Amino acid sequence: MKKIKNFIEKNFIKSKNIWLAYLLAIFFGTFGLHRFYLKKNGLKMLLITVLTLGVGVIITYPMLIMDLFKIPDWVKDCNNINNTSPTEKIIQTNQSSKHINNTVTPTSLNESMSTSTSLSTSSSLSESLSTSSSLNDSLSANIEETNSSSIDRPRNSQVISYDFKPKLQPVMEFKPKTKMKKKSTRTKTNSSETIKISRLRKLRDDYVVVDIETTGLSPSEDKIIQLSAIKYIDNKKIAVFNEYINPHTKLSDFIINLTGITQNVVDHGKELNDIKDDFISFYGDLPLVGHYINGFDIKFLIANNLVIKNVATIDTLPLARKLDLENAKLPTVKKFLGINNNSHDSLDDCYTTNALYQFAKENFIKK
Repeated sequence: MKKIKNFIEKNFIKSKNIWLAYLLAIFFGTFGLHRFYLKKNGLKMLLITVLTLGVGVIITYPMLIMDLFKIPDWVKDCNNINNTSPTEKIIQTNQSSKHINNTVTPTSLNESMSTSTSLSTSSSLSESLSTSSSLNDSLSANIEETNSSSIDRPRNSQVISYDFKPKLQPVMEFKPKTKMKKKSTRTKTNSSETIKISRLRKLRDDYVVVDIETTGLSPSEDKIIQLSAIKYIDNKKIAVFNEYINPHTKLSDFIINLTGITQNVVDHGKELNDIKDDFISFYGDLPLVGHYINGFDIKFLIANNLVIKNVATIDTLPLARKLDLENAKLPTVKKFLGINNNSHDSLDDCYTTNALYQFAKENFIKK
C-alpha cells in the first residue's frame, strides 16, 4: 500500500501526469476537471455547463479543443513549480522599504509595541527564539502577572514574552488563496435572550484576542478551565486577562496531558461567576479575535454567560488557511511563524493567534 501511495503521489499529485490530464479533458472536459487538476481556473467551464443545462457545450467545446494544445505547457509549468527547491520560495515582502533585522530584543510594553521592527530572516528568527537560555529567562521576566499568580503555572517549560511586536519573516512559502469577504452575521440564543454575533472580515486595529481551555468539546456539558484574553489598542498590547477556573469535576488524563493543567491548579482556581463581570468589562465593545472562535470559543462563552450582549468576532482560522500549510491548526501556524511557546495553553495561544493576525494584516491586506 505504501508503494502504491508513493507511486500515486509521485506521478499524479506532486508531479502532474500529462496522460491523466488528457483523459480528464476528453471525458470530463466540459466540467473543466483537467483545469482543476492542472491548477488552472476550471470554474468558468463548470459554471457554463451547469448553469446552461448542457447547452453551454457550444462554448466549452471550442475552449476544450484549445485546451488540448495548452495541456503540455500547463503540465510543464505545474511540474516546474513543484520541483522548485524550498530555498527558492522565500517570500520577499516590501523589500524596498524594509530591512533585515538579525536580533530579537525584549523591550518595555510602551516602547516595544510602539516601534515598527524590521522583518527578520527565517533562520535568524529561529535562532533568536531558541539558541540562548539567557534570552528566554529575560523574556520570561516580562510576562504579565495575573490574578492567579499564587498558583504555579502549568508546564515549567520555556515561555516567550510577546511584549514586543515582531514582523515575522515566514519560514516557508505561503500562497494567499481567497479575497477577504464582506461582513456577515448570525444569531445565537442564550436562555431567553437572542445574542447577535457579527462575523467581521475586515481586520481591526482595536480588538481583544481570546482563547479558552475546556474539559471537552460540548458547550452544554463541558466546563471552561482556563480563560485568557489580551487587549490591543492601535495594535499595541495594553492589558492581559488570565484565569484558571474550578470546573468542580475531575479532569481526564487526556485533558491534563493536552493542556498541562493539573487537577490541583483547577481545584484552586476561581469560580466562573466571580470572574464573569471582570471578563465582560475587560473586552467591552471591542471585537473578539480567536482561532476557530466562531465554531468553538464563542459557543462556550455564550453557554457560560460570558457574552451577554451583541458582539463582533474575527476568526483567524480562514487566515491560517490562506497560508496553504499542511493544516490550519495553531501548532502548525506557530511552527510556520517561528514561535516557541506552549500549545493548548490559552494565554500562549492568544499570543500565537495575535502573531497570525498581525502577519495577515501585513501580508494579505492591500495597503
